[in-house]
Amino acid sequence: MKLFSCPSCDQVVFFNNVRCERCGHALGYEARTNRVLALEPAGTDFVSVGRGSDGSHWRYCDNYQYGVCNWLVPADSSELYCLADRHNLMVPDLSNPDNQVLWAKMEAAKHRLFYTLLRLRLPLYTQAEHPEGLGFKFLADDPASGEKVMTGHADGVITVALAEADDAEREKRRTAMGEPYRTLLGHFRHEVGHWYWDILVRDGG
Repeated sequence: MKLFSCPSCDQVVFFNNVRCERCGHALGYEARTNRVLALEPAGTDFVSVGRGSDGSHWRYCDNYQYGVCNWLVPADSSELYCLADRHNLMVPDLSNPDNQVLWAKMEAAKHRLFYTLLRLRLPLYTQAEHPEGLGFKFLADDPASGEKVMTGHADGVITVALAEADDAEREKRRTAMGEPYRTLLGHFRHEVGHWYWDILVRDGG
């Protein structure tokens, strides 16, 4: 991952930071231009400040409230979610604290995936924009029935078993399947590869 710097004070910051530890400014990631912006409150939204700032107004993705996203949305946009999170179709029951922890790990991996896809300028469209657009379902196993969620891809929808975010469970599955490694980001890359094969190769681009 690229290292960034705070536009306000030039402190080194990271892709997922929400606050600069030196100057205290709020930080947010602007995906279209691959920038971390320093922000100051401006009414109900934020204004970008510091080096290279154009005074544009932003708000955080709606998933910021859960501590899983620091990506920005233009303040005048009708979208609630950022370029990555608008692809979510289903998230686990967040009234369960354990689900919140595991989902946060899922979102961290998914945002790293989207960082790469955007940098490669690969096509991205949602299920709302196209019948076979890219969408994600993060599903927990059903404790009542014992039914296990299977990770996979079908017609643009990538289902990821929430259990894969549990390090011990993922290692157990890796060992059982004789895999040299098994990571959340690897799951996302593998499944999104199926989608790109469908839209770029099978369907002729």
